[in-house]
Amino acid sequence: MTQSTAHTYPRPLVAWLTVAILFLLYIRSLADRYLVALMVEPIKRDLGLSDFQMSLLQGLAFAVLYSICAIPVGLALDRKSRRWVLFLCVVVWSLGAAGCGLAGTFGALIAARALVGAGESGYTTGAYSIIGDSFPPNKLSFAMSIFVMGGVMGAGITFLLGGPLVGAVLDGAISHWPGMSGFAPWQQAFLVTGIPGVLTAFLVFLFPEPKRHRAPAPTRDGGGYGEALRFILAHPRAFSAIILGIGLVYTVTIGLQLWTPAYLTRIYGWTPAQIGLAMGVAQMVPALSLPFHGKMVDRMFSKGRKDAHLLWCLVTMVLAAPFAIAAYLVSSPWLTVVLFGCYMLLVMSAASMGPAASQIVTPPALRGRVSAIFVLVTGLIGMVLGNSMVGFVTDKVLGDPMRLGTSLIVLVASVITISAILMALGRADMRRLVDKPEN
Repeated sequence: MTQSTAHTYPRPLVAWLTVAILFLLYIRSLADRYLVALMVEPIKRDLGLSDFQMSLLQGLAFAVLYSICAIPVGLALDRKSRRWVLFLCVVVWSLGAAGCGLAGTFGALIAARALVGAGESGYTTGAYSIIGDSFPPNKLSFAMSIFVMGGVMGAGITFLLGGPLVGAVLDGAISHWPGMSGFAPWQQAFLVTGIPGVLTAFLVFLFPEPKRHRAPAPTRDGGGYGEALRFILAHPRAFSAIILGIGLVYTVTIGLQLWTPAYLTRIYGWTPAQIGLAMGVAQMVPALSLPFHGKMVDRMFSKGRKDAHLLWCLVTMVLAAPFAIAAYLVSSPWLTVVLFGCYMLLVMSAASMGPAASQIVTPPALRGRVSAIFVLVTGLIGMVLGNSMVGFVTDKVLGDPMRLGTSLIVLVASVITISAILMALGRADMRRLVDKPEN
């Protein structure tokens, strides 16, 4: 960044107000996304579903529109008001979350979950783009870490507060409310959390639209995705590490988040309230490490380590994997939760380094579309591969729902290994990209 371009960034107070609002809305989005993980058993029982069908409900149903909608949203973010795009996204996912409460069949629940995914994809892409234009490159990792911390805390808050809430709702606490008697308790939980979310969409108008650092220039494809794809394909190793490598870390983390509650229920007989408290703390405490990861990478980057994002992710991920494997080998539920928390503490680095790295290596005119591709691919990998792999291995390979822990170990060992290889191979290409003058 030259001195002449420094003035194009918002004042720090405005930039951090933007991050704060996006942070709060990210917490909301993750609450709507992960609530289903606390109700696996009652939904399975009422609808007669298998583990593999539940994995499709938690993963594929959400991820398809989450990923597909990132494409048109990415174009809109590069051409239209990003605040209006975010407003519509929050409204869409909130209506989808409420729709889960109206669903009485597997197909209807799939459709409602898809609507949640459609809204959340645009929100994440838009937030990456806005934050990318609000901070200079040497301060972006820290800002992105704070934003992503909202997502991790959203998952933790869902378990911490949602566990007791779901437990109370499943016990009939709100069945006497007007209009609730016709719905199953798990449907009631979706309704009371989804409907109020529509009002939170108006928060996006509390911060100004940040200035784009470069207007998109006319291209052969009319400013569509061809230019962004050509840029990505011209640097296969860097983007394999940033997109595929980070996406594989996501798939392990999301798989553990979604299936560990079921593991604790099946193996140790824990209730939703017990799971919510333990899993909430095990995710919210590690979330506090995100600013540390961001600060460390910003410091390394400022000192000339141009591949700092990938290097930090690689080291922390390799250190995290043994904790995740050990979590499903021990004989104590509390030790399982502690080891899961240790894994999260280290692997949090990937949560913000992927978005930050994709912004840093991409020319400003392409950032909205490259962010959309990042969300599309990492969404499909992160929310479909690991989640479905666990359900498939448990149902089809092991044939025993009580061996869920073994499926989770297979996920960690195989996927983390591939991710580490991709990140190691992509470091040199990232260094070359960062040094390009247009970045």
